[in-house]
Amino acid sequence: MKHTFLGLLMLALLALPTVAQQVFHVGDAIEVQDGTRWIPGVIESVDNNIAKVRIGKGKYDYINVQLPTTRFRAIGSAAQEGREIERQNAFLRDAGKYFQTVQKFAPFYDDKYISGGAPNTPAEWQTAMSELAELDALCKSKYPGITNTTYGLREGLVDNRYAVWCEIAARRNELERPARISAAKNQITLTNTEDNLKFAFNHQKNRVPDETQLLMYERDKWKQQQIPKYKPRFAEYGIEMPADFFASVEKKAGELQKLIEQTAQNRSWEPPPFHDPAVEAFIRSKYAADPDYRGVRVLNIGLDYKVWTERKGLSYLGSDSSFRYYKVEYNYYKRGWALVKLPNRPYCQAQEWIVGRGAQGMVLVSLGGSGIFMKCE
Repeated sequence: MKHTFLGLLMLALLALPTVAQQVFHVGDAIEVQDGTRWIPGVIESVDNNIAKVRIGKGKYDYINVQLPTTRFRAIGSAAQEGREIERQNAFLRDAGKYFQTVQKFAPFYDDKYISGGAPNTPAEWQTAMSELAELDALCKSKYPGITNTTYGLREGLVDNRYAVWCEIAARRNELERPARISAAKNQITLTNTEDNLKFAFNHQKNRVPDETQLLMYERDKWKQQQIPKYKPRFAEYGIEMPADFFASVEKKAGELQKLIEQTAQNRSWEPPPFHDPAVEAFIRSKYAADPDYRGVRVLNIGLDYKVWTERKGLSYLGSDSSFRYYKVEYNYYKRGWALVKLPNRPYCQAQEWIVGRGAQGMVLVSLGGSGIFMKCE
């Protein structure tokens, strides 16, 4: 019977937000809650999850308490809890200035805690680590064994969990690296690559930008171009570039590659309606001279416009997901398509181009930059 009761009481008290876990036995003198009062008593027996607490000498001077319960506490614990509350309040006065820094490191102590942001600059990191060192010293010298409050504990927040504050401060050197990696990943993103992948997935014919094609079919070359851009930025956070930094875009590129394999073989070159031998020869020469298209074969070419179209409100905007623009001056333009085969690409692709005509003759406005994969026929 006593063993059963002990187990039941332990289960009950584990759920209590007490200063320290308390275990009671049959025969123990305790305080039991009766309405708003706490009165002394002795645990007399337990039967079928009902604890009988003797509170006087009379036959009926007892209280039955359903287990598990929060209505038991050790005699004198109220005073002890009062002293601990005073200590917690003093801790908050002394350590409250470190709260925002603790919040920033809390998710790396336990991912159930909501992030409070992160330091950004080297100076902010230095300040954060210094503050945690100060907090650690305070915890160990003035507040050893400080406990969490029994009030104001909200899920996901570290606010009143003072014991956790001290644990975070003590483990600051261990937590610094994952915190730095997370901060760097949040600030350093592959936005252009991700946008290009989204463009290709969302395009009706899965038109794939050149940068995405490189990621899909010449990944090592793509990484050689990207690493020098991002490695120094991670160094600013005092860490090496994570080995998995490219993992998400590599995964998406693999998915896009499978999609291209499914759809490209069902598409064929649709010849544009018009031809202009001079313009077509001009475009062929530009492909041949472009180092980004080294080894290209132009298999077919045609124009969407029969005559030169007057330029109205067009201006140089730079490159985007579909085109590479050249800063030129021109008054008229023609637009067309070329069927090209590039090295290290499994299919041919249709690429769009624009030629301008100005006072100095023909000028290149845009050339390729993206392509729609299809059969080479």
